[in-house]
Amino acid sequence: MVRNTKVISLILVAALVIAVMAACGNSKDNTQKGTSAASEEASPSASKEPVKLTFATVANGDTESQAFKEIFANFEKATGNSIDFQILPDVNQYENIIKTRFATQDAPDIFYFFSGPNEYVTMQAEKNLVEMTNEAYVGTLTSAVKDFYTADGKIYGVPWGSFNAMGVLYNKDVYKAQGLSIPTNYGDLMANAEKLKGAGITPFYEAVKTGWPTQIFPLAAFQSMVMPTIGGEEGVKKLIANSLRFNEIPEMKHVYELQYNLKTKGYYNKDLLAGTYENQQEALANGTAAMAFQADWMLPEVSKRFPDKVNNIGFFPLPSESDEGTVSLYPPKQIFVTKTSPRVEAAKELANFMTTPESLAIWYKYNPGIPVYNGVETTLLPGQEDIYKYIQAGKGIVQIQLRLPAGIIDFDKITQELVGKGDAQKAVDQMDKNYRTDGKNKKIAGFE
Repeated sequence: MVRNTKVISLILVAALVIAVMAACGNSKDNTQKGTSAASEEASPSASKEPVKLTFATVANGDTESQAFKEIFANFEKATGNSIDFQILPDVNQYENIIKTRFATQDAPDIFYFFSGPNEYVTMQAEKNLVEMTNEAYVGTLTSAVKDFYTADGKIYGVPWGSFNAMGVLYNKDVYKAQGLSIPTNYGDLMANAEKLKGAGITPFYEAVKTGWPTQIFPLAAFQSMVMPTIGGEEGVKKLIANSLRFNEIPEMKHVYELQYNLKTKGYYNKDLLAGTYENQQEALANGTAAMAFQADWMLPEVSKRFPDKVNNIGFFPLPSESDEGTVSLYPPKQIFVTKTSPRVEAAKELANFMTTPESLAIWYKYNPGIPVYNGVETTLLPGQEDIYKYIQAGKGIVQIQLRLPAGIIDFDKITQELVGKGDAQKAVDQMDKNYRTDGKNKKIAGFE
Protein backbone atom coordinates (compact mmCIF):
# COMPACT_ATOMS: atom_id res chain seq x y z
CA MET A 1 0.00 0.00 0.00
CA VAL A 2 1.04 3.58 -0.41
CA ARG A 3 1.62 6.75 1.50
CA ASN A 4 1.28 10.51 0.94
CA THR A 5 3.77 13.31 1.51
CA LYS A 6 1.10 15.92 1.83
CA VAL A 7 -0.59 16.69 5.15
CA ILE A 8 -4.28 17.32 4.70
CA SER A 9 -6.24 18.59 7.68
CA LEU A 10 -9.22 16.60 8.87
CA ILE A 11 -11.51 19.52 8.20
CA LEU A 12 -10.15 20.07 4.70
CA VAL A 13 -10.28 16.39 3.79
CA ALA A 14 -13.86 16.07 4.95
CA ALA A 15 -14.86 19.25 3.15
CA LEU A 16 -13.12 18.32 -0.06
CA VAL A 17 -14.45 14.79 -0.14
CA ILE A 18 -17.95 16.08 0.50
CA ALA A 19 -17.34 18.36 -2.46
CA VAL A 20 -16.51 15.31 -4.55
CA MET A 21 -19.83 13.79 -3.66
CA ALA A 22 -21.74 17.00 -4.12
CA ALA A 23 -20.25 17.42 -7.56
CA CYS A 24 -21.36 13.93 -8.46
CA GLY A 25 -24.94 14.56 -7.36
CA ASN A 26 -27.35 11.97 -6.01
CA SER A 27 -30.50 11.22 -7.98
CA LYS A 28 -33.31 8.90 -6.98
CA ASP A 29 -32.12 6.26 -9.43
CA ASN A 30 -28.76 6.26 -7.61
CA THR A 31 -26.89 7.63 -10.63
CA GLN A 32 -24.04 9.99 -9.74
CA LYS A 33 -23.53 12.81 -12.25
CA GLY A 34 -20.75 15.37 -12.63
CA THR A 35 -21.07 18.98 -13.62
CA SER A 36 -19.01 19.30 -16.77
CA ALA A 37 -17.83 17.22 -19.69
CA ALA A 38 -14.19 16.40 -20.32
CA SER A 39 -12.49 18.75 -22.72
CA GLU A 40 -12.51 17.84 -26.37
CA GLU A 41 -8.79 18.54 -26.28
CA ALA A 42 -8.38 15.21 -24.49
CA SER A 43 -9.47 13.36 -27.64
CA PRO A 44 -6.53 11.89 -29.53
CA SER A 45 -5.49 12.64 -33.03
CA ALA A 46 -4.44 9.81 -35.24
CA SER A 47 -0.76 8.92 -34.97
CA LYS A 48 1.21 9.39 -38.16
CA GLU A 49 3.23 6.24 -37.63
CA PRO A 50 1.48 3.45 -35.67
CA VAL A 51 3.47 2.21 -32.69
CA LYS A 52 3.09 -0.57 -30.15
CA LEU A 53 2.76 0.57 -26.55
CA THR A 54 3.26 -1.53 -23.43
CA PHE A 55 0.71 -0.96 -20.67
CA ALA A 56 1.34 -2.72 -17.34
CA THR A 57 -1.02 -3.31 -14.46
CA VAL A 58 -1.45 -5.83 -11.68
CA ALA A 59 -4.12 -8.52 -11.54
CA ASN A 60 -6.98 -7.00 -9.59
CA GLY A 61 -10.19 -8.62 -10.76
CA ASP A 62 -11.80 -9.22 -14.13
CA THR A 63 -13.77 -5.97 -14.16
CA GLU A 64 -10.63 -3.84 -14.39
CA SER A 65 -9.18 -5.97 -17.17
CA GLN A 66 -12.43 -5.92 -19.13
CA ALA A 67 -12.64 -2.14 -18.92
CA PHE A 68 -9.02 -1.66 -19.95
CA LYS A 69 -9.40 -4.03 -22.90
CA GLU A 70 -12.49 -2.25 -24.21
CA ILE A 71 -10.87 1.19 -23.89
CA PHE A 72 -7.69 -0.06 -25.54
CA ALA A 73 -9.66 -1.56 -28.43
CA ASN A 74 -11.27 1.83 -29.05
CA PHE A 75 -7.86 3.54 -28.87
CA GLU A 76 -6.36 1.11 -31.37
CA LYS A 77 -9.27 1.68 -33.74
CA ALA A 78 -9.00 5.47 -33.41
CA THR A 79 -5.22 5.77 -33.77
CA GLY A 80 -3.89 2.68 -35.49
CA ASN A 81 -1.54 2.13 -32.56
CA SER A 82 -1.53 -1.20 -30.71
CA ILE A 83 -1.16 -2.04 -27.04
CA ASP A 84 0.68 -4.89 -25.36
CA PHE A 85 -1.51 -5.24 -22.27
CA GLN A 86 0.63 -6.80 -19.52
CA ILE A 87 -1.16 -8.04 -16.40
CA LEU A 88 1.37 -8.82 -13.68
CA PRO A 89 0.15 -11.50 -11.26
CA ASP A 90 1.50 -10.59 -7.82
CA VAL A 91 0.06 -7.48 -6.17
CA ASN A 92 2.50 -7.82 -3.25
CA GLN A 93 5.52 -7.66 -5.58
CA TYR A 94 4.12 -5.24 -8.13
CA GLU A 95 5.99 -2.18 -6.84
CA ASN A 96 9.31 -4.05 -6.80
CA ILE A 97 8.69 -5.41 -10.29
CA ILE A 98 8.01 -1.95 -11.71
CA LYS A 99 11.04 -0.43 -9.97
CA THR A 100 13.23 -3.27 -11.23
CA ARG A 101 12.04 -2.71 -14.77
CA PHE A 102 12.99 0.95 -14.48
CA ALA A 103 16.43 -0.06 -13.18
CA THR A 104 16.94 -2.44 -16.10
CA GLN A 105 15.63 0.13 -18.60
CA ASP A 106 12.70 -2.14 -19.43
CA ALA A 107 9.94 0.03 -17.99
CA PRO A 108 6.50 -0.11 -19.62
CA ASP A 109 5.54 2.91 -21.69
CA ILE A 110 2.54 3.51 -19.46
CA PHE A 111 1.41 1.74 -16.30
CA TYR A 112 -1.29 1.62 -13.61
CA PHE A 113 0.27 2.16 -10.20
CA PHE A 114 -0.45 3.04 -6.59
CA SER A 115 -1.76 6.43 -5.57
CA GLY A 116 -0.53 9.74 -4.34
CA PRO A 117 2.45 12.06 -4.12
CA ASN A 118 4.36 9.53 -2.02
CA GLU A 119 4.65 7.42 -5.14
CA TYR A 120 6.27 10.40 -6.85
CA VAL A 121 9.10 9.82 -4.37
CA THR A 122 9.04 6.03 -4.84
CA MET A 123 9.23 6.28 -8.61
CA GLN A 124 11.64 9.28 -8.67
CA ALA A 125 9.02 11.24 -10.57
CA GLU A 126 11.16 14.08 -11.89
CA LYS A 127 13.56 11.58 -13.42
CA ASN A 128 11.23 8.78 -14.54
CA LEU A 129 7.68 10.11 -15.00
CA VAL A 130 6.06 12.54 -17.40
CA GLU A 131 4.58 15.59 -15.71
CA MET A 132 0.89 15.84 -16.62
CA THR A 133 -0.01 19.11 -14.88
CA ASN A 134 -1.05 20.94 -18.04
CA GLU A 135 -2.89 18.09 -19.73
CA ALA A 136 -6.54 18.68 -20.59
CA TYR A 137 -7.86 16.06 -18.15
CA VAL A 138 -6.62 18.05 -15.12
CA GLY A 139 -9.37 20.59 -15.68
CA THR A 140 -12.02 17.90 -15.28
CA LEU A 141 -10.71 16.47 -11.99
CA THR A 142 -12.80 17.01 -8.91
CA SER A 143 -11.18 19.46 -6.52
CA ALA A 144 -10.45 16.94 -3.77
CA VAL A 145 -8.63 14.61 -6.14
CA LYS A 146 -6.67 17.40 -7.82
CA ASP A 147 -5.53 18.70 -4.43
CA PHE A 148 -4.49 15.28 -3.14
CA TYR A 149 -2.41 14.42 -6.21
CA THR A 150 -0.66 17.77 -6.53
CA ALA A 151 2.80 18.03 -4.96
CA ASP A 152 4.91 21.18 -5.33
CA GLY A 153 2.43 22.36 -7.94
CA LYS A 154 2.88 19.29 -10.13
CA ILE A 155 0.82 16.24 -11.09
CA TYR A 156 2.70 13.31 -12.57
CA GLY A 157 -0.01 10.78 -13.22
CA VAL A 158 -3.61 10.36 -14.29
CA PRO A 159 -5.84 9.65 -11.25
CA TRP A 160 -7.88 6.65 -12.32
CA GLY A 161 -10.83 4.98 -10.68
CA SER A 162 -12.98 5.87 -7.69
CA PHE A 163 -12.67 6.88 -4.10
CA ASN A 164 -12.85 3.76 -1.93
CA ALA A 165 -13.43 3.47 1.80
CA MET A 166 -12.23 0.95 4.35
CA GLY A 167 -14.30 -0.16 7.31
CA VAL A 168 -16.81 -2.95 7.92
CA LEU A 169 -18.88 -4.55 5.18
CA TYR A 170 -21.88 -6.40 6.61
CA ASN A 171 -24.71 -8.62 5.42
CA LYS A 172 -27.93 -6.65 5.91
CA ASP A 173 -30.15 -9.74 5.84
CA VAL A 174 -28.13 -11.38 8.62
CA TYR A 175 -28.23 -8.23 10.72
CA LYS A 176 -31.99 -7.96 10.25
CA ALA A 177 -32.63 -11.63 11.04
CA GLN A 178 -30.61 -11.38 14.24
CA GLY A 179 -32.18 -8.08 15.30
CA LEU A 180 -28.86 -6.22 15.19
CA SER A 181 -28.28 -2.49 14.78
CA ILE A 182 -25.36 -0.58 13.30
CA PRO A 183 -22.89 -0.20 16.19
CA THR A 184 -22.39 3.23 17.69
CA ASN A 185 -19.15 2.23 19.46
CA TYR A 186 -16.71 -0.68 19.58
CA GLY A 187 -18.52 -2.26 22.51
CA ASP A 188 -21.68 -2.46 20.41
CA LEU A 189 -19.71 -4.13 17.63
CA MET A 190 -18.42 -6.78 20.04
CA ALA A 191 -21.92 -7.33 21.43
CA ASN A 192 -23.14 -7.93 17.86
CA ALA A 193 -20.29 -10.39 17.30
CA GLU A 194 -21.14 -12.31 20.46
CA LYS A 195 -24.78 -12.65 19.47
CA LEU A 196 -23.83 -13.82 15.99
CA LYS A 197 -21.43 -16.38 17.40
CA GLY A 198 -24.18 -17.69 19.66
CA ALA A 199 -26.44 -18.07 16.62
CA GLY A 200 -23.82 -20.16 14.82
CA ILE A 201 -22.88 -17.42 12.36
CA THR A 202 -19.26 -16.37 11.79
CA PRO A 203 -19.07 -12.75 13.00
CA PHE A 204 -16.03 -11.76 10.88
CA TYR A 205 -14.41 -13.50 7.92
CA GLU A 206 -10.71 -12.72 7.65
CA ALA A 207 -8.61 -13.66 4.60
CA VAL A 208 -5.30 -14.45 6.30
CA LYS A 209 -3.96 -16.66 3.51
CA THR A 210 -4.41 -13.88 0.96
CA GLY A 211 -2.62 -11.58 3.38
CA TRP A 212 -3.35 -8.01 2.35
CA PRO A 213 -6.92 -7.90 3.78
CA THR A 214 -5.46 -8.19 7.30
CA GLN A 215 -4.15 -4.62 6.95
CA ILE A 216 -7.62 -3.15 6.81
CA PHE A 217 -8.46 -3.48 10.52
CA PRO A 218 -5.56 -1.29 11.74
CA LEU A 219 -5.86 1.13 8.80
CA ALA A 220 -9.58 1.57 9.46
CA ALA A 221 -8.93 1.84 13.20
CA PHE A 222 -6.25 4.51 12.91
CA GLN A 223 -8.67 7.35 12.15
CA SER A 224 -11.23 6.20 14.72
CA MET A 225 -9.01 5.08 17.60
CA VAL A 226 -5.43 6.33 17.23
CA MET A 227 -5.67 9.87 15.86
CA PRO A 228 -7.70 11.24 18.80
CA THR A 229 -4.97 10.07 21.21
CA ILE A 230 -2.10 11.80 19.35
CA GLY A 231 -3.74 15.19 18.92
CA GLY A 232 -5.32 14.58 15.55
CA GLU A 233 -3.55 16.38 12.73
CA GLU A 234 -0.73 17.54 15.01
CA GLY A 235 0.11 13.93 15.72
CA VAL A 236 0.06 13.09 12.03
CA LYS A 237 2.50 15.94 11.40
CA LYS A 238 4.84 14.44 13.99
CA LEU A 239 4.68 11.03 12.30
CA ILE A 240 5.45 12.69 8.97
CA ALA A 241 8.45 14.46 10.50
CA ASN A 242 9.53 11.26 12.30
CA SER A 243 9.41 13.10 15.62
CA LEU A 244 6.76 10.66 16.87
CA ARG A 245 7.26 6.92 16.56
CA PHE A 246 4.49 4.39 16.07
CA ASN A 247 5.71 2.28 18.99
CA GLU A 248 5.44 5.33 21.24
CA ILE A 249 1.67 5.40 20.71
CA PRO A 250 -0.07 3.15 23.26
CA GLU A 251 -3.30 3.10 21.27
CA MET A 252 -1.49 1.73 18.21
CA LYS A 253 -0.48 -1.35 20.18
CA HIS A 254 -4.00 -1.55 21.60
CA VAL A 255 -5.43 -1.68 18.08
CA TYR A 256 -3.33 -4.76 17.35
CA GLU A 257 -4.46 -6.31 20.62
CA LEU A 258 -8.08 -5.74 19.64
CA GLN A 259 -7.44 -7.30 16.24
CA TYR A 260 -5.96 -10.45 17.77
CA ASN A 261 -8.66 -10.61 20.46
CA LEU A 262 -11.17 -11.31 17.70
CA LYS A 263 -9.36 -14.61 17.22
CA THR A 264 -9.17 -15.51 20.92
CA LYS A 265 -12.89 -14.80 21.31
CA GLY A 266 -13.76 -17.07 18.41
CA TYR A 267 -15.16 -14.29 16.24
CA TYR A 268 -13.18 -15.22 13.12
CA ASN A 269 -13.86 -17.97 10.59
CA LYS A 270 -12.73 -21.46 11.63
CA ASP A 271 -10.53 -21.74 8.53
CA LEU A 272 -8.80 -18.50 9.51
CA LEU A 273 -5.28 -19.26 8.27
CA ALA A 274 -6.63 -20.76 5.03
CA GLY A 275 -9.08 -17.93 4.38
CA THR A 276 -8.80 -16.20 1.01
CA TYR A 277 -10.21 -12.99 -0.42
CA GLU A 278 -12.48 -15.04 -2.68
CA ASN A 279 -13.75 -17.05 0.31
CA GLN A 280 -14.37 -13.77 2.13
CA GLN A 281 -16.55 -12.51 -0.71
CA GLU A 282 -18.56 -15.72 -0.81
CA ALA A 283 -19.07 -15.96 2.95
CA LEU A 284 -20.23 -12.36 3.23
CA ALA A 285 -22.52 -12.58 0.20
CA ASN A 286 -24.14 -15.84 1.32
CA GLY A 287 -24.45 -14.80 4.96
CA THR A 288 -22.34 -17.57 6.46
CA ALA A 289 -20.28 -14.66 7.77
CA ALA A 290 -21.98 -11.47 8.91
CA MET A 291 -19.10 -9.01 8.50
CA ALA A 292 -15.66 -8.45 7.01
CA PHE A 293 -13.06 -5.75 7.50
CA GLN A 294 -12.82 -4.62 3.91
CA ALA A 295 -13.20 -1.82 1.42
CA ASP A 296 -15.97 -1.19 -1.05
CA TRP A 297 -13.68 -2.25 -3.89
CA MET A 298 -14.96 -5.73 -3.03
CA LEU A 299 -18.52 -4.84 -4.02
CA PRO A 300 -18.13 -4.86 -7.82
CA GLU A 301 -16.51 -8.28 -7.56
CA VAL A 302 -19.35 -9.56 -5.39
CA SER A 303 -21.76 -8.05 -7.90
CA LYS A 304 -20.27 -10.15 -10.65
CA ARG A 305 -20.03 -13.38 -8.67
CA PHE A 306 -23.23 -13.03 -6.67
CA PRO A 307 -25.40 -10.48 -8.50
CA ASP A 308 -28.50 -11.32 -6.46
CA LYS A 309 -26.62 -10.80 -3.17
CA VAL A 310 -24.63 -7.59 -3.57
CA ASN A 311 -27.52 -5.29 -2.66
CA ASN A 312 -27.68 -7.01 0.75
CA ILE A 313 -24.19 -5.79 1.66
CA GLY A 314 -23.90 -2.52 3.60
CA PHE A 315 -21.06 -0.53 5.12
CA PHE A 316 -20.22 1.22 8.39
CA PRO A 317 -16.94 2.62 9.78
CA LEU A 318 -14.90 0.64 12.28
CA PRO A 319 -16.17 2.23 15.51
CA SER A 320 -14.02 3.75 18.22
CA GLU A 321 -14.45 2.98 21.90
CA SER A 322 -16.74 6.00 22.23
CA ASP A 323 -18.43 6.69 18.88
CA GLU A 324 -19.41 5.30 15.49
CA GLY A 325 -15.94 5.93 14.05
CA THR A 326 -14.55 7.63 10.97
CA VAL A 327 -14.46 6.28 7.42
CA SER A 328 -10.94 5.55 6.19
CA LEU A 329 -10.79 6.89 2.63
CA TYR A 330 -8.61 5.47 -0.11
CA PRO A 331 -8.14 7.61 -3.24
CA PRO A 332 -7.71 5.80 -6.57
CA LYS A 333 -4.52 4.66 -8.22
CA GLN A 334 -2.84 6.50 -11.06
CA ILE A 335 -1.76 5.89 -14.63
CA PHE A 336 1.83 6.99 -15.18
CA VAL A 337 3.69 7.66 -18.43
CA THR A 338 7.37 6.74 -18.48
CA LYS A 339 9.53 9.77 -19.25
CA THR A 340 12.29 7.79 -20.93
CA SER A 341 9.97 5.86 -23.22
CA PRO A 342 10.84 6.21 -26.91
CA ARG A 343 7.06 6.27 -27.47
CA VAL A 344 6.29 8.94 -24.89
CA GLU A 345 4.01 11.04 -27.11
CA ALA A 346 1.90 8.03 -28.07
CA ALA A 347 1.74 7.03 -24.40
CA LYS A 348 0.52 10.52 -23.46
CA GLU A 349 -2.01 10.26 -26.25
CA LEU A 350 -3.32 7.06 -24.67
CA ALA A 351 -3.45 8.66 -21.23
CA ASN A 352 -5.52 11.53 -22.56
CA PHE A 353 -7.73 9.16 -24.55
CA MET A 354 -8.50 7.30 -21.33
CA THR A 355 -9.85 10.50 -19.75
CA THR A 356 -12.43 11.21 -22.44
CA PRO A 357 -16.07 10.85 -21.35
CA GLU A 358 -16.46 7.79 -23.57
CA SER A 359 -13.51 5.98 -21.97
CA LEU A 360 -14.50 6.96 -18.45
CA ALA A 361 -18.03 5.69 -19.08
CA ILE A 362 -16.58 2.32 -20.02
CA TRP A 363 -14.50 2.18 -16.83
CA TYR A 364 -17.38 3.01 -14.52
CA LYS A 365 -19.68 0.64 -16.39
CA TYR A 366 -17.48 -2.22 -15.20
CA ASN A 367 -16.26 -0.61 -11.97
CA PRO A 368 -19.06 1.44 -10.39
CA GLY A 369 -17.94 3.91 -7.76
CA ILE A 370 -17.56 7.56 -6.86
CA PRO A 371 -15.88 9.19 -9.90
CA VAL A 372 -12.75 11.31 -9.64
CA TYR A 373 -13.72 13.26 -12.76
CA ASN A 374 -16.57 15.64 -13.41
CA GLY A 375 -18.78 14.94 -16.39
CA VAL A 376 -19.19 11.18 -15.99
CA GLU A 377 -21.98 8.99 -14.73
CA THR A 378 -21.83 5.91 -12.53
CA THR A 379 -24.30 3.90 -10.51
CA LEU A 380 -23.48 3.34 -6.86
CA LEU A 381 -24.14 0.06 -5.10
CA PRO A 382 -26.01 0.22 -1.77
CA GLY A 383 -22.83 -0.23 0.27
CA GLN A 384 -21.24 2.68 -1.57
CA GLU A 385 -24.31 4.78 -0.88
CA ASP A 386 -23.74 4.09 2.82
CA ILE A 387 -20.19 5.42 2.50
CA TYR A 388 -21.45 8.52 0.73
CA LYS A 389 -23.78 9.29 3.64
CA TYR A 390 -20.99 9.02 6.21
CA ILE A 391 -18.75 11.30 4.20
CA GLN A 392 -21.55 13.83 3.78
CA ALA A 393 -21.75 13.89 7.57
CA GLY A 394 -18.04 14.76 7.78
CA LYS A 395 -17.01 11.28 8.89
CA GLY A 396 -14.23 10.61 6.41
CA ILE A 397 -10.46 11.11 6.23
CA VAL A 398 -7.71 9.86 3.90
CA GLN A 399 -6.09 6.83 5.46
CA ILE A 400 -2.79 7.27 7.26
CA GLN A 401 -0.42 5.38 4.93
CA LEU A 402 -1.31 7.65 2.04
CA ARG A 403 -0.35 10.68 4.07
CA LEU A 404 3.10 9.60 5.22
CA PRO A 405 6.29 10.39 3.28
CA ALA A 406 7.73 6.91 3.82
CA GLY A 407 6.07 3.55 3.53
CA ILE A 408 5.37 0.92 6.15
CA ILE A 409 7.22 -1.81 4.30
CA ASP A 410 5.61 -5.27 4.32
CA PHE A 411 2.67 -4.01 6.34
CA ASP A 412 0.55 -6.88 5.03
CA LYS A 413 3.07 -9.38 6.38
CA ILE A 414 3.12 -7.64 9.77
CA THR A 415 -0.66 -7.82 10.13
CA GLN A 416 -0.85 -11.31 8.67
CA GLU A 417 1.56 -12.57 11.34
CA LEU A 418 -0.26 -10.60 14.04
CA VAL A 419 -3.57 -12.29 13.28
CA GLY A 420 -1.88 -15.68 13.23
CA LYS A 421 0.36 -15.37 16.31
CA GLY A 422 -0.89 -12.40 18.30
CA ASP A 423 2.27 -10.50 19.31
CA ALA A 424 1.01 -6.89 19.36
CA GLN A 425 4.28 -5.44 20.63
CA LYS A 426 6.23 -7.13 17.85
CA ALA A 427 3.75 -5.82 15.30
CA VAL A 428 4.00 -2.20 16.41
CA ASP A 429 7.80 -2.38 16.73
CA GLN A 430 8.12 -3.84 13.23
CA MET A 431 5.71 -1.25 11.86
CA ASP A 432 7.82 1.53 13.36
CA LYS A 433 11.12 0.03 12.20
CA ASN A 434 9.94 -0.54 8.64
CA TYR A 435 8.56 2.98 8.37
CA ARG A 436 11.80 4.58 9.54
CA THR A 437 13.91 2.26 7.38
CA ASP A 438 11.98 3.25 4.27
CA GLY A 439 12.32 6.93 5.16
CA LYS A 440 16.06 6.54 5.57
CA ASN A 441 16.40 4.59 2.32
CA LYS A 442 14.52 7.32 0.48
CA LYS A 443 16.71 9.98 2.15
CA ILE A 444 13.69 11.85 3.46
CA ALA A 445 14.43 14.78 5.75
CA GLY A 446 14.09 13.77 9.41
CA PHE A 447 14.83 10.08 8.79
CA GLU A 448 18.63 10.23 8.54
